[in-house]
Amino acid sequence: MLTIRRHLLPHEDDSEQSIARALWLHKNNIQNLEIVTANGVNRAFSGKSN
Repeated sequence: MLTIRRHLLPHEDDSEQSIARALWLHKNNIQNLEIVTANGVNRAFSGKSN
């Protein structure tokens, strides 16, 4: 958790609030990547360009 916090919020301290904020950002980024990947796979297999 500290590594994620230090990567995403390098200027914050190691408080519980900063760690929680970094974990929320990390989970949100992972979720967004999953959605983008699923949309890309769907677009690739549907044969549509848009």
